[in-house]
Amino acid sequence: MNKLDIFAQKIDSLSEWSGRIFSFLVIPLTCLIVFEVISRAMNVPTIWTFELSNFLFGAHFMLLAAYGLKNSSHVSIDLIVERLPRKARLILSLATHLILFFPFVLTILFYGTLYAADSWGIWEKSWSIWAPPLYPIKTVIPVTALLLFLQGLSQFIKIVRELEGVKNEP
Repeated sequence: MNKLDIFAQKIDSLSEWSGRIFSFLVIPLTCLIVFEVISRAMNVPTIWTFELSNFLFGAHFMLLAAYGLKNSSHVSIDLIVERLPRKARLILSLATHLILFFPFVLTILFYGTLYAADSWGIWEKSWSIWAPPLYPIKTVIPVTALLLFLQGLSQFIKIVRELEGVKNEP
């Protein structure tokens, strides 16, 4: 096993760990929704639960992206690709990583970092009456992009290694 394989394994471990940790965001989200349903049934709705539930759901959804990529749970349509020979599928996967995935994720990382930094710079708050701070949730954008980039790099390394194995087959 070479250094790139070890690096890919460490990234996979990070994605697995972060995915398991961030999946627990569904617990406070569920409690919050149950609380709001009960409070509305008692005719005492709150002004803060809708906004907080959006924050929790957004963080939950985004921070699990790298975990989803690692475990191949993102939506994909493989009608044509699955009919290609293994080597062609691997080459196509490398090309799509280089042409589509990495530029997209790096753009989100760059602009998401600027977006979050601006929010932290002005201590941005929501426009609602509750006015919670927005900078923590906006920080989720570059964190997600970084985790997704790293997992994409791990996938890329594994595809290259698999392609090397295909080239060495008789």
